[in-house]
Amino acid sequence: MDDAVVQFSGVSKRFRIAQTHDTLRDLLTYGFRRLLQKRHADGPSAFWALSDVDFAVGRGEAVGIIGPNGAGKSTALKLLAGILRPDGGKITVRGRLAALIEVGAGFHGDLTGRENVFLNGAILGMGRREIRGKLDAIASFAGVEQFLDVPVKRYSSGMYARLGFSIAVHVEPEVLLVDEVLSVGDAVFRLRCLERMRRLVQDGVTVVFVTHDLTQMQSICPRAIVLDQGRIAFDGEAREAVGRYMNAMSRAFAGRSPDFAAPAGGGNGVVELLDLRWMSEDNKETVWIGPREEVRAEMTLRLSRSIRSMVVELNMRSALDGSLLSFNSGRSGCDFAGEAGIQRLTLTIPEIPLSGGQFFWNARIWDAESGTTLLDTPFRYPMGIDDCGKATGLLSLEHHWTLEAMSPESRPPSFIGNTVHAGGVCEDLSVR
Repeated sequence: MDDAVVQFSGVSKRFRIAQTHDTLRDLLTYGFRRLLQKRHADGPSAFWALSDVDFAVGRGEAVGIIGPNGAGKSTALKLLAGILRPDGGKITVRGRLAALIEVGAGFHGDLTGRENVFLNGAILGMGRREIRGKLDAIASFAGVEQFLDVPVKRYSSGMYARLGFSIAVHVEPEVLLVDEVLSVGDAVFRLRCLERMRRLVQDGVTVVFVTHDLTQMQSICPRAIVLDQGRIAFDGEAREAVGRYMNAMSRAFAGRSPDFAAPAGGGNGVVELLDLRWMSEDNKETVWIGPREEVRAEMTLRLSRSIRSMVVELNMRSALDGSLLSFNSGRSGCDFAGEAGIQRLTLTIPEIPLSGGQFFWNARIWDAESGTTLLDTPFRYPMGIDDCGKATGLLSLEHHWTLEAMSPESRPPSFIGNTVHAGGVCEDLSVR
């Protein structure tokens, strides 16, 4: 990329897993053992956080970096910020850089908020006169005006984050690095931060954003990089990146749960859920859909005996809320007769009109004749919904906007009609 402001070229970073030496004898033994090892041997204590990573970010581009814990996301940001040095490859950052990587980084607990603004601003390259001119704006954005002369060791973690972010964005950076620290702010402040980051991108600032909040990332970044075990697994359009990441996490979650396919509590071993997967319209497995997309649940069951009247239910809830959706075969008038052996049951849902977020499903099965519960899993089957930031609140509904200009005789002289595009069906009824 010719206009790259941030560039990783074959970057690798190695850490050595810490070893504790409680006695002088242990320390001397460890040193002697190290002398006997080959100089460049990795040994069992070497851990490669990043391995031969290549990517470039252009001017005014916002790029998200996502991935599971331990993938190397924060290491990449610390390398960009100059906190760490790579063991291989080259890193290029062109322009004035501001980084918000750790809550309270660069703050001194015994200094007041005012003093820390001057200290942190100086570290980020601002002059004293420039800081003084922006002090009121920094304090106002952070919402700490009345606590500006209080030592920051008495601040909450949210106040720390607000002040740190406020200083970073008022530096007028050309490159802004942001880690997961925004998660400690309250909801209103997070919205203000996202809006400020969008404005910075519009003004030509390059933003590299590391977060586990996939909806938040997509609202800012059209492009995302997926890191996995220190390597780039995907680099491209943000929604596709999130889909790949969610699918990988779902498979990993299933593989690491030893009792994932076992009969859950509340059952008696008659029914075993071997698999529950979500399929898109093009018959590909997914756990990331849009609110207007058809999705199909495929359940694979093993029945130890025949069940003459079997009721199947799938329930959905968010991470914080109670039940949001429930599909019950009995209420739908479907009377299933389950035969002993392996059965596949399919539920097709034309759309799930919920706004974006992370959701979880559980499965329940019981014998309608005896009322006996045969299966009741925890809410452990994930699904992500992406509304591309078009909706707020719980639902994402189809809608229709119309702006109609009045006739020249009845409308004010300044009234001008135009077409409104707001994610739904739009009509232009203007009188020209």
